[in-house]
Amino acid sequence: MSIDVHEDARGSRYVAVEDGREVGLLTFTRRRGVFELIHTVTDPDERGHGVASTLAGRAFDDARERGERVRIICPFVESWLQRHPEQADIVTYD
Repeated sequence: MSIDVHEDARGSRYVAVEDGREVGLLTFTRRRGVFELIHTVTDPDERGHGVASTLAGRAFDDARERGERVRIICPFVESWLQRHPEQADIVTYD
């Protein structure tokens, strides 16, 4: 099964969908050119299946494509970054 992720810009979130069912989301804001990743939620039945990691990866890919810096507020995304240090070059702690 594959996880599809789409951005719901009006809701300021990324939504993960698997087999037509919402299985996770990552909320964000954009402030002064900084993409803030706030909170990740995964359906309890889907935890451990890569949903949150897929959301974090998509958010970083989009930020990089837009030339944005990323501020991490979400503890999950902070732990994800430790497993993906190649993404740290666009992170800001200001």
